[in-house]
Amino acid sequence: MLGEAGHTPEADALLTAFVRVRTAEESARLARRDPRWFAPRLLRAAEALSGAHHRDLLHALRVANLPVG
Repeated sequence: MLGEAGHTPEADALLTAFVRVRTAEESARLARRDPRWFAPRLLRAAEALSGAHHRDLLHALRVANLPVG
């Protein structure tokens, strides 16, 4: 994984692109792989894009019963 290999900025850039082109539900499914690692990064990426992206992802993570904070 990029983050584990010391490429966290690259991983964050990819997650931002993912959040931009995928639905909030798809982002939540990705977060299930490792919620503690993915959820905060995906939320930061969504927030950087727009308030609506952030709100939608936050809701999708909650519906999926994943940690959001």
